[in-house]
Amino acid sequence: MVTPEKTLSVASQHALQDMVELQMYLVAQSQQKPWPMVPRRMNKQQQDRKPYSNPVESSAVMELLDRGFIEATSNRTFVVSKSGYQFYERGSKPHISLSDQGGAA
Repeated sequence: MVTPEKTLSVASQHALQDMVELQMYLVAQSQQKPWPMVPRRMNKQQQDRKPYSNPVESSAVMELLDRGFIEATSNRTFVVSKSGYQFYERGSKPHISLSDQGGAA
Protein backbone atom coordinates (compact mmCIF):
# COMPACT_ATOMS: atom_id res chain seq x y z
CA MET A 1 0.00 0.00 0.00
CA VAL A 2 1.32 3.45 -0.90
CA THR A 3 1.16 5.98 1.90
CA PRO A 4 0.85 9.75 1.34
CA GLU A 5 4.23 10.47 2.91
CA LYS A 6 5.90 8.19 0.35
CA THR A 7 4.38 9.83 -2.74
CA LEU A 8 5.54 12.92 -4.60
CA SER A 9 3.80 15.00 -7.21
CA VAL A 10 4.72 14.14 -10.79
CA ALA A 11 6.53 17.48 -11.15
CA SER A 12 8.65 16.75 -8.07
CA GLN A 13 9.34 13.18 -9.21
CA HIS A 14 10.53 14.43 -12.60
CA ALA A 15 12.69 17.15 -11.05
CA LEU A 16 14.34 14.66 -8.68
CA GLN A 17 14.85 12.16 -11.52
CA ASP A 18 16.44 14.84 -13.72
CA MET A 19 18.68 16.07 -10.92
CA VAL A 20 19.94 12.53 -10.24
CA GLU A 21 20.16 11.11 -13.77
CA LEU A 22 21.38 14.25 -15.53
CA GLN A 23 23.50 15.47 -12.59
CA MET A 24 21.83 18.85 -12.34
CA TYR A 25 21.32 21.41 -9.60
CA LEU A 26 18.66 24.05 -9.00
CA VAL A 27 19.26 27.79 -8.85
CA ALA A 28 17.03 29.55 -6.30
CA GLN A 29 14.54 32.17 -7.46
CA SER A 30 11.91 34.21 -5.68
CA GLN A 31 9.14 32.03 -4.26
CA GLN A 32 6.68 32.30 -7.12
CA LYS A 33 9.12 31.98 -10.03
CA PRO A 34 10.21 28.65 -11.56
CA TRP A 35 13.73 27.54 -10.66
CA PRO A 36 16.15 26.75 -13.52
CA MET A 37 18.17 23.52 -13.49
CA VAL A 38 21.81 23.70 -14.50
CA PRO A 39 24.09 20.75 -15.36
CA ARG A 40 26.84 20.07 -12.86
CA ARG A 41 28.96 18.83 -15.77
CA MET A 42 28.21 17.87 -19.33
CA ASN A 43 27.95 14.17 -20.04
CA LYS A 44 26.67 11.90 -22.79
CA GLN A 45 23.31 11.30 -21.10
CA GLN A 46 22.59 15.04 -21.03
CA GLN A 47 23.08 15.14 -24.77
CA ASP A 48 20.74 12.18 -25.28
CA ARG A 49 17.92 13.26 -22.98
CA LYS A 50 16.56 16.64 -22.01
CA PRO A 51 15.03 17.38 -18.58
CA TYR A 52 11.31 16.76 -18.19
CA SER A 53 10.79 20.36 -17.15
CA ASN A 54 13.31 23.13 -17.00
CA PRO A 55 12.72 25.40 -15.19
CA VAL A 56 11.04 23.56 -12.31
CA GLU A 57 7.86 25.03 -10.82
CA SER A 58 8.41 26.55 -7.39
CA SER A 59 5.73 24.29 -5.84
CA ALA A 60 7.72 21.20 -6.90
CA VAL A 61 10.91 22.70 -5.48
CA MET A 62 9.17 23.49 -2.18
CA GLU A 63 7.89 19.90 -2.00
CA LEU A 64 11.42 18.54 -2.49
CA LEU A 65 12.75 20.95 0.15
CA ASP A 66 10.00 20.10 2.64
CA ARG A 67 10.73 16.39 2.23
CA GLY A 68 14.48 16.94 2.61
CA PHE A 69 15.22 15.53 -0.85
CA ILE A 70 17.27 18.57 -1.89
CA GLU A 71 19.61 20.72 0.19
CA ALA A 72 21.37 24.04 -0.17
CA THR A 73 25.04 24.10 -1.08
CA SER A 74 25.06 27.92 -1.09
CA ASN A 75 22.45 30.61 -0.69
CA ARG A 76 21.30 30.06 -4.30
CA THR A 77 22.15 26.48 -5.32
CA PHE A 78 20.41 23.25 -4.31
CA VAL A 79 21.47 19.66 -4.96
CA VAL A 80 19.97 16.24 -4.23
CA SER A 81 20.47 15.22 -0.59
CA LYS A 82 21.40 11.77 0.66
CA SER A 83 17.75 11.04 1.48
CA GLY A 84 16.77 12.29 -1.98
CA TYR A 85 19.16 9.78 -3.58
CA GLN A 86 17.82 7.01 -1.35
CA PHE A 87 14.21 7.86 -2.25
CA TYR A 88 15.12 7.91 -5.95
CA GLU A 89 16.92 4.57 -5.72
CA ARG A 90 13.98 2.90 -3.94
CA GLY A 91 11.57 4.25 -6.55
CA SER A 92 13.67 3.26 -9.55
CA LYS A 93 14.17 -0.39 -8.56
CA PRO A 94 11.68 -2.95 -9.88
CA HIS A 95 9.18 -4.14 -7.32
CA ILE A 96 9.65 -7.75 -6.20
CA SER A 97 6.66 -9.79 -5.19
CA LEU A 98 6.85 -12.58 -2.61
CA SER A 99 6.51 -15.19 -5.36
CA ASP A 100 9.66 -13.78 -7.03
CA GLN A 101 11.75 -14.32 -3.89
CA GLY A 102 11.96 -18.08 -4.19
CA GLY A 103 9.61 -18.87 -1.31
CA ALA A 104 8.52 -22.40 -0.52
CA ALA A 105 6.10 -23.85 -3.01
